[in-house]
Amino acid sequence: MMMTSLLDAFDTVSHSEQLLRRLESATAELSKKQGLKEEKAWLDTAMARVAAAREGVGDLLTRVLRLPELESLREDHARTLQGAAVDAVERLHAGITFAAGGRAPILEALYGKLKMPVLRRCDREDFEKFCVDFEKRLNTSYAKRMFADASLAVVAPALAQLQQAFATWRGIFSNEVLSDQQAQALRDELDAVARRLELPCRQARLLAEAALTPLKELLENSGLSQKPKRRSKAAEAQDESSMLDEDPVDPSIPSAEELAELSAPAEAAAPAEVIEDEKPRRARKQKSAEA
Repeated sequence: MMMTSLLDAFDTVSHSEQLLRRLESATAELSKKQGLKEEKAWLDTAMARVAAAREGVGDLLTRVLRLPELESLREDHARTLQGAAVDAVERLHAGITFAAGGRAPILEALYGKLKMPVLRRCDREDFEKFCVDFEKRLNTSYAKRMFADASLAVVAPALAQLQQAFATWRGIFSNEVLSDQQAQALRDELDAVARRLELPCRQARLLAEAALTPLKELLENSGLSQKPKRRSKAAEAQDESSMLDEDPVDPSIPSAEELAELSAPAEAAAPAEVIEDEKPRRARKQKSAEA
């Protein structure tokens, strides 16, 4: 039996990815605090639980967006993936700066006067142009020679992550048509993964809240209390709200049609006929009285 909807399943898997990042960030912040041994252990358990449940997820969220039921999510997720790709570009910059210094010639060769905020806001066509240009710079003989040097070996993982981020972002725009069998297989995979993630994510949120309760500000800023969207329930609530917002109909109040009928002027011909009929009667009465 599937979840309430594929949209809910997608949001559950997407939320697990965000949750893991938030747990990692909160763990790093909590590690800077003195004491809180048990709280740190709870947070480590929460992070390990979500990470284990997410094993094998891979690029599932990108692949399932080829399903017609999830087409409405494609643009929003593409923007999310674009942001992730920009993050990867920034991480590579930070890695090179750490390894070779802020004035390393390789930084100028790759980044020049590149503005990261602009990359986050630009449209698909402009971001694709950036990706193509950046990949050309990475593939120059100079860049290959520098990355092969032992001094920059530490940035190899960041470089691989950047290349994967570009490929993942592009993958969301695939126009390949799915067969019925392929589409059903994707639906089943998404549903199974979402069901597998529900309980560990719920437990992780509870553990994280318990661990960060002594540090209210860190808990509020971490976003760990947020739950995945439930689109179907939101739609039902909206429908119920719209029904409750409607004023009840009072049967004693005339409808618009009835009001129009009541306010319509009476026909002039009817009174005229009555008056004409009355004149002869009055004349006959007068004549009989004179006689």
